[in-house]
Amino acid sequence: MKKILVLSTGGTIEMLQKSDGLGIGYASAVDISSIKALPETHISIRKYLSLPSPHITPEIMADIANELNKLETSREFDGVVVTHGTDTLEETAFMADIHLEGTLPVVFTAAMRSSSELGVDGPRNIRSAVRVACTETRNLGVTVVLNDEIHAAGRVTKTCTSNISSFESPGYGPLGFVDDDRVIYHRLPIWRMNLPQGPLVLEKRVGLVRIAAGFGHDVIDFLTESGYRGIVVEAFGRGNVHPETADAIERAINSGVLVIITSRCHEGRVLGVYAYPGGGVDLINRGVLSAGDMAGNKIRLFLMACIGGGLEKEQIQNILSSL
Repeated sequence: MKKILVLSTGGTIEMLQKSDGLGIGYASAVDISSIKALPETHISIRKYLSLPSPHITPEIMADIANELNKLETSREFDGVVVTHGTDTLEETAFMADIHLEGTLPVVFTAAMRSSSELGVDGPRNIRSAVRVACTETRNLGVTVVLNDEIHAAGRVTKTCTSNISSFESPGYGPLGFVDDDRVIYHRLPIWRMNLPQGPLVLEKRVGLVRIAAGFGHDVIDFLTESGYRGIVVEAFGRGNVHPETADAIERAINSGVLVIITSRCHEGRVLGVYAYPGGGVDLINRGVLSAGDMAGNKIRLFLMACIGGGLEKEQIQNILSSL
């Protein structure tokens, strides 16, 4: 008998449309009718939060990760399913993934449609997530299950505002899928970003700047002058910026700010290829760190945890070196 905990945190999966059809109000709990009949499975439900996901801050994400760490240590359950709103699900799942040891199957799921809409997807997503939590997923890290697809927390992202097949892992694809008779894995992730064991403490003063043509250097200067300790820069292509932005990055680094470069492209790594002013080679020479092909919103959370945990630049670089 597998003991599975459903930990609810809010989101569309817990919502109902209002009578005028324009607003959404909260339901009392997640709908677990689809999982009551799963064989050899004992389901417990715990309401941890009730928030729409845009209201979930990094600090709340850290609280959820710490709660999951307690569950992992206690060994009270064989797996945990976290229901969450879709807008920030990928970030909360990633925060949990870099903090947990990976000895407890943890699966995040959600719904793109409320329970009062046609074609509601929440109950099936919960059922699929529970089935994944019951499989041997200890080496997968935290996973995300929607639309019968299984994704790694480090790679998954929301790609569409409304479609039930919104969650994808660009450039990688799903780890597997949930079929009517069993859970099937196509591949296993060969890496996970892991923080050193210890309390999860976040440094709030970490910014994210998305570069656009003629834009970015003044925002970097503002963050530096405002006392930010870390900045993630979503640069062009392979990790390139305008020379004025490169100069702003250098000013930040000289002021003691940790700067990590990633790309605003959906796929591919940043790499020191171009040596012109503002190119990847130039930025590396100025002291930036490279985030490989990781998304900027996730690397920001990673940097918040690294700085909050007291990690030095060299230690952060060592973790990033596998990307």
